Amino acid sequence: MTTSRSKPYHHGDLRRALIAAGIGLLTEGGAAALDLRKVARKAGVSHAAPYRHFEDKRALLAAIAEEGFLRLTGHLENALKENETASPLLSLAQAYVSFALAEPALMREMFSGLSIDRLSYDALHAASKSAFNVLLEVIQDEQAAGRFVQDDPQKLVLVMWSLFHGLTMLLLENQMPMVTVEPDGVNVIIQESVTRLLDGLRPR
Repeated sequence: MTTSRSKPYHHGDLRRALIAAGIGLLTEGGAAALDLRKVARKAGVSHAAPYRHFEDKRALLAAIAEEGFLRLTGHLENALKENETASPLLSLAQAYVSFALAEPALMREMFSGLSIDRLSYDALHAASKSAFNVLLEVIQDEQAAGRFVQDDPQKLVLVMWSLFHGLTMLLLENQMPMVTVEPDGVNVIIQESVTRLLDGLRPR
């Protein structure tokens, strides 16, 4: 009879293996289909193993969301490094949307607000702030160069993030068929959105 131990797990970082298994299950069936026993089975460890790192499903979901924000942060940072000649806002918008389209289930869980309270988990809160700070640094750099209005940079980040995230979720939920039906439609709407945002951010 096959048991969860039949797939040997090479212990090196059990926590990360469990998070990876959780993300896999999240992708397959959403948060409702995820529990610690299923995660253990997918990781090839005993049913008790997840409790060494996660007291319950909420703690695992917090760790999954934390991993998501760390990945998003890295994706945004890489986009800025790889597109130094392009508008930083355009690079960030394209990176934000591309990350979400590649990881839709993870992105939804990161921002669902239904499964976990971000403020209750310090590491998750810090990870979400790291993504925020990438946007904040761009705003501050543009302000220092005189290209953006001299307003509270954190408020401007919220405006920018709202545009990025609103556009992203409309795309994820297939609410923009007039855009996605075109071969380059997604990139066109991103560029148009960033252009309009820049118009509002430039000093008068």
